[in-house]
Formats: sequence, C-alpha cells, structure tokens
Amino acid sequence: MTPQTKKTQKLLLAFWVYTLIVIFWGAWVRISHSGDGCGDHWPLCQAELIPDLTQKKTFVEYFHRLMTGAYGIIVLFIFFKLRNHARELVRKLNFWLLVLMITEALIGALLVKLNLVTVNDSYMRLLFMILHQLNSFMLTGVTYLLFKAINPEFNFKPSKKLVLFLVVSVTGAIAALSVTLFPSISLLQGIIDDFSHDSHIFIKLRVVHPFLAVTIMSGFLIWLFMKNQTRFALEILFAMFIGVITLVTLSPVGLKIAHLGIAHVLWARFLSLDWKKVS
Repeated sequence: MTPQTKKTQKLLLAFWVYTLIVIFWGAWVRISHSGDGCGDHWPLCQAELIPDLTQKKTFVEYFHRLMTGAYGIIVLFIFFKLRNHARELVRKLNFWLLVLMITEALIGALLVKLNLVTVNDSYMRLLFMILHQLNSFMLTGVTYLLFKAINPEFNFKPSKKLVLFLVVSVTGAIAALSVTLFPSISLLQGIIDDFSHDSHIFIKLRVVHPFLAVTIMSGFLIWLFMKNQTRFALEILFAMFIGVITLVTLSPVGLKIAHLGIAHVLWARFLSLDWKKVS
C-alpha cells in the first residue's frame, strides 16, 4: 500500500471506532431512559438549538445528537472523498455507508417523534428496536469493511452464515429492551417471569436471545475449531462467557455496554473472515 492509502486506512479505522462510540452512547440513552430528554422535538432539542442542560436526561440525549450530527458530517466527507475511488468494492461500500447513515438517522428521529422511548412498551417500539439494531450492525459492518477494502489485497467474500449472526443480534435487541423496561430483582425471579402466562410479551420473548446465542454461537465455535480457526473460536467463547456473566448478574450497565461492544467487534471479525478459505 502507498503511504496515502495507509493514512486513509488508519483514518477509516478511527472512524469505525467512533461509530461504535456513538452506538454505545445511544445504548446509554435507552438504558438511562433519556430518550425523551429533548421532548418530541427533532432535530432541535426542546425546540432550541442549545437547550437547558441542567437535567441529566436532556444532557445525555442532546450529547448523543451532537455526536450523531458530527457523524453525519464525517460520512458526507467520506462519501465525496471516496466516490470516485479506483476499487469498485470501495465505491459500493461508500454508497451503502451513506444510505445506512441516513436510515439510522430516520429511525432515531421516528423513535423521538412517535414517543417510542423511555417506558413505552408497545409493539411499535419493539419493531423499531429490531430495525434499529439491524441497521446499526449493518452500519458498523459497512464501516469496518470500508476500512479493510482500502487495502487492495482485501476481498470481501460474503457468506449466508452471516445471517445467523444478525439473527442473534436482533434477538439481543429484544432482550435488551425487555431488561430495560422490566428489570428482574433476581435471576430466579427472572426465569419464573420468563415463563409466566401473566408476564408482558417482552419478558416472554427475552429468553429467545440466550437460547439462540448459545445454539448458534456454539455451532460456530465447533465449526471454527474444526477448521483450525482456534483464535477466532476462543474469541467467540469469550463473548459467550461475557453474555452469561451479564445474564447471571442481572445486566449491570457496564456489562450491557461491554456485551454490545464485544458483539460489534465479533461482527467485524465475521465479516473479515475468509469464508472461502475455511469453508
């Protein structure tokens, strides 16, 4: 690679890290019930450019909007910078980065305008949470692939197995929303509530994530060990361990964010895997 290409790749790697930070802060908005910190106003906050930030939830939501605003500007800069890149793969990823950034912003705006925040436990919020999770994983995936694709030696070989990872991620969004709205007082009580006929549908659905995570990721684990991808297999094992600890300790905030971060990093590892070589 040329020095300029290496520099561009480092900047894109930093941009991927920033993408993760923005997503983590967005998760904190949900966890801290700060989604209504700006009222139902968007893109302004409390109908003002700079609102009163004395309330914690207003600061949390407003700072997230500043981060996403800066993110949009960076995406536009990258788009115009790489729109005529020599590699077709880079041009395609660059286009999808712009599209996914726009859809992410629209989903965020609708969450606010439709009041699908804080303690809202409607089916509509569940639908938007699923879309939000799927879009955010696609966004970080495209961002990471763009960083990799700047290297002319990298070729992306998609696999149908990637869909299985996204299924686990989407069910994770359902579990995360359930834990936020209906936190358990103990592990035993949580398990009882999962199978109680009187429980909210969100509570009944949250068991789907750990079940699919163990089933699907264990399958990946065994398959990677068989293909001599030991390091990757151990990374999956570590991710599963963090997931179990998060469940057993009733999802403390730090572990929630760590669990989400590990999922996105693991997603990047799956995307950069040479599927043709290991299949």
